[in-house]
Amino acid sequence: MLFQCPKLTPLQSRFAASCAALLMLGIIYWSLSSPHFAYAAELEVDGSGRSRGGDDHNWHRIEQQMLEDDGVAQGDGKRSSVLVGRAVTPQAISGNDAPNLLNIQAGTTTLWEYPKALLASSKATTGPGLPSELDQKRDVEPQHAELRKRQDSSSETKTIFVSINTCLQPTWNGTGVQTAAPPQLTLYVSTESGNTDLGPNGQSQIIQPLQEGFANVSLEASGDWYMSVHAPALPDGFVGVWNYELAVSINAYYHAADPTDPFLYLVDTDNDSALLVTNNLTQMDSSSSVFKEWMNTSAPFIMFGANVNHTSTMGIMSSYCGWSNAKQIAANQQDLGGISSNVQMGMITRGLGNKPKEQFYMRDLNGSSQYNGVLAMAGNSTDSGSGVVGGGGKIWQTVNWTTKADGNCALLFNLTFCDEVAYAVPSNPTSEYANITKMQELFDNYTSVSYQQFNYSLQQIPCNTTSDAQYSLAKSCTDCAAAYKEWLCAVSIPRCDDFSTSQSKAPWLQPRNMGQASLITGSLLPDDLLYQNYTPMDKAPTLQGSPAYKQTYISSLATNSSRNPLIDEKIMPGPYKEVLPCEDLCYSLVQSCPASLGFGCPFPGRGLEAGYGKRSTNGTITCSYLGAVYDISAGDRLFAPMFKAVVLAGLVALVVGFA
Repeated sequence: MLFQCPKLTPLQSRFAASCAALLMLGIIYWSLSSPHFAYAAELEVDGSGRSRGGDDHNWHRIEQQMLEDDGVAQGDGKRSSVLVGRAVTPQAISGNDAPNLLNIQAGTTTLWEYPKALLASSKATTGPGLPSELDQKRDVEPQHAELRKRQDSSSETKTIFVSINTCLQPTWNGTGVQTAAPPQLTLYVSTESGNTDLGPNGQSQIIQPLQEGFANVSLEASGDWYMSVHAPALPDGFVGVWNYELAVSINAYYHAADPTDPFLYLVDTDNDSALLVTNNLTQMDSSSSVFKEWMNTSAPFIMFGANVNHTSTMGIMSSYCGWSNAKQIAANQQDLGGISSNVQMGMITRGLGNKPKEQFYMRDLNGSSQYNGVLAMAGNSTDSGSGVVGGGGKIWQTVNWTTKADGNCALLFNLTFCDEVAYAVPSNPTSEYANITKMQELFDNYTSVSYQQFNYSLQQIPCNTTSDAQYSLAKSCTDCAAAYKEWLCAVSIPRCDDFSTSQSKAPWLQPRNMGQASLITGSLLPDDLLYQNYTPMDKAPTLQGSPAYKQTYISSLATNSSRNPLIDEKIMPGPYKEVLPCEDLCYSLVQSCPASLGFGCPFPGRGLEAGYGKRSTNGTITCSYLGAVYDISAGDRLFAPMFKAVVLAGLVALVVGFA
């Protein structure tokens, strides 16, 4: 029997039709609207109360869509603070080994996409590069991530190298002097393919804050890969934006930095210039092809510098593009542009080990001023710029130095005879020897004539004879000649330091020429200083009250004249302080030469302390030796042999050196 619907009254029929119409309208509205409550049903709630999908790392896109559906425009101030500045559409990495430059506002995050098409590219070559690997500490260790198992096991996996440099920073417009750098950017790199939830409060990411404008991360990747850069809020007093350079490569890092090794050492300064050299570039001997290639290389490194008060360099000490923009001093006008070149560069073998090094002579500095400088390499030394593996350049650890103040010490180097001399020597800017060429000629002539007299005596020694007739089985006449030349140059060309600065109070500095008028004031030093008691050897075995204990600075020969009389006669530098030659230079001379030549060294307490100094073990130059540089580690320093005990046991001879 067929089922029959109950017969409705006219009122019931109109009610049923109205319900059907309302139901149909509800279905139509449902299909056209955005069911927010459906999303909420699918999301878990985290500890902060925010709904987040348990396995969906694109939750911010859902929230962003919800806000747009509600009519809240991006960046209008009504969005959640977590979403401010988050990039919905990622920026595209333009290619392998390509710098991607972008400005970024404080409090914002920029998302970047490295597509799988770039990951699948063939690897590129780096070019010939330097003649050999540098013997130095390793670069910054890259950050590596433990990757989760790929969802697409068929995807090709490669190591990607992500690096970033800060090129420009917010500037200071606050009251007072800027004492701190702007805050650093932060690099976020995903550890999962396709993950765009990166940045503050992001998911599955490596977090790498930039250090002095530099950061790098390497990890295994497949498919489309994402990274982001976040700019923090600006503290009071700073305004503006950051500009950064982000690069990704399957070959090697585009940017490089070594913040732990300067690979550059200060030789010395005067009041308007500084001399610096790199570490040895190879340990190969002079007959090797690598040695010759280094010496034929045209300035493989460059250098940036700035006064410590130049606040633009604060916070970008490890950034190549940062230094390129903020430098005051640049090493090469042609490569860097826009600055008149005030740095001379060149390859030398002078100094430690007589191995290839690069020298930097920086001029036009301010007197009594502190400077920062960094060794740098443009690109990978073969080429630089977009498309070049390692094309973003490299920066080493910062080196600091202070120029001298008094003006009567001048840097002297590149001499013909004493070719290992490279330091500040007594000078007078008002004399004819203020000209560096005349100064070189003066000391070259003096030392070469003195050496020739010694050479006449050495020729009387039977050097090329049988072993049983030689004066020593350990040393030869060649060793004697080398030891004499090193000693002669060190004692004839004294190393100069300021008389007036606080640094000049160091106990190893010997006052000189105190009876001459000061070049600064034009007058003699104060009487209360000149007539102070002077005891050069407090351990001298003399009786109290003897003439040795009655000396004053104005009466003592050691403090009232220079070591070399030529300096007082020709240069007349006024009061200065001398870094005394190292005592081991004298010991080496005596040990290397025949006793018949009559060389000997002063005894302790009998003149040694007034004429020679002792080497330090911490990198401070407490005595003068050829090839000396500041702050090199004790392990790298090449000490001349010390034979003090052996020499003192058998020497009763001519005391050499000037007291």
